[in-house]
Amino acid sequence: MKNYHNIEQSAFRKGEYVGYCEGRVYRIAKLGGGYWRAINQSDSTDQIYAFGLEAMSNKLQAKAAP
Repeated sequence: MKNYHNIEQSAFRKGEYVGYCEGRVYRIAKLGGGYWRAINQSDSTDQIYAFGLEAMSNKLQAKAAP
């Protein structure tokens, strides 16, 4: 896996990742066909979808930008 500054492998769930944005924690899992979904752990209605982990990292970074 390429290193991203805001995404790391989950230590507890095989095949899943953990993303960070604005002090929030997102659980990232593959949906299929290259698509990934990030769900905010404290607010399940806050979800981000992206095609690939690099795009997910970029979307998390853009969300944190003022």
